[in-house]
Order: sequence, then C-alpha cells, then structure tokens
Amino acid sequence: MLIPPTAFWNLMARNYSRQKVADEDAYRHKLEVTASHLSPGDRVLEFGCGTGTTALIHAPRVARIDAIDFSSKMIAIAREKAAAEGTTNVRFETAAFEDWPLPAGDDRYDAVLGMSILHLVADLDATLARVRQALKPGGRFFSSTVCLGDMSGGLLLALLGPLGAIGVLPKVTRLTADALVARMKAAGFTVEEVWRPKPDAAVFIIARAPATAKAETVPETESKAR
Repeated sequence: MLIPPTAFWNLMARNYSRQKVADEDAYRHKLEVTASHLSPGDRVLEFGCGTGTTALIHAPRVARIDAIDFSSKMIAIAREKAAAEGTTNVRFETAAFEDWPLPAGDDRYDAVLGMSILHLVADLDATLARVRQALKPGGRFFSSTVCLGDMSGGLLLALLGPLGAIGVLPKVTRLTADALVARMKAAGFTVEEVWRPKPDAAVFIIARAPATAKAETVPETESKAR
C-alpha cells in the first residue's frame, strides 16, 4: 500500500470506533449464536479485534479472552473501553495473528474469533491452518467475512479491487461463501453453520476443529494485509 496497512488502520481507528454497526440485528444474532457455544471456563482468542467491542461483550461469559490487532491505535481504544467497563479478563495486545505465540496442549483455546478479517489476510490458507493449530480438539472458529464474489455490482464494489491493487486501500480478497467454506473444509474443519441475513451481507460461519489431536504443520504467512 501507499500507506502501510498498520498506518492506515491507525489513522482510521478513532472514526472506526465511532461508526454504528451497519446491521445491528445481524450483529446481535451473531453475538447470541456465538455466546450459545461459549462456557464459563473457556479461553478465547480474537484476532483482528479492532476496538474491542465484540471481545468485551463476550467477556462475562468466559474465563479469559486474548484479543489482538496489529493496529496499536485500535488496541489503545479497546483498552480504554475495558477500563471504563471495569473488564479485567480481556487482554488486549498489539500483534498480528501470524506473530502471536500460540499455546500448546491443554492450554490451547476453546474458541477463536475472526470477525471481519478473513477477506483482508494475505494468506487465507495459512491463516486457517494457524486457527486450527490454536484450537483444542473440537474447538470452534467463529468468523464473519465479506464475500465480494457473491455481491452485486456498484461503484464502490467495482473500485475496491483496483484501489487495493494500487495500494490506496487495503487489498480485499474476492471470496465467495462457497469458496470460503471449501477452504475451511480443506483446512480440516467441519463447517457447522453458514448464515447471512441477505445476499450482499457478510457470511457468518461456525467451523469446528477435529475432535482428536493431530500434529499440525502451519504454512508460513506472507506479508501482513490488514
């Protein structure tokens, strides 16, 4: 990018934090469905956590959340929110997912969240492999992803690809929901639920890691893309 990705998101952080959710009903539905799978003893990882809203909403339902984003300004805002709410079981850290030290064995995460992030990663397959490595056997991955390949036309949509290619905006991978589901299955996940409130909306997917442990080889990721 002409503006490095980290600098871009740092510049966007305050305005991003003030934006209203585009579809509040859909967001609440995703929160409720995710919460129904969480337990008080769970350890959760959210990567690409932005300004921390989702992590803080889920915090009362679990033991601990590690919430990471490579934008230091986003994380600063998330920490402000946590302090204002008195939330102490969410750890907000500035880090890219590929650099985050993953726990091993029984210390792995019960759930991983990747909300509004998979269409922005540089290497989707490597990211999915790393999510699987982060999860305990049978752990769940919750994601909400913009699938440009399923969306109807429009000027903004038409410009996203060219502007991303020349570095004016972050590069957005042109996914379809079917292709994303296929990539998750290829990574070893069982896809339990696929939901979107309307054709042009982001797709919400719940995917489950295999119930038995297996040694994982995680491909090296390419450069950071969010």
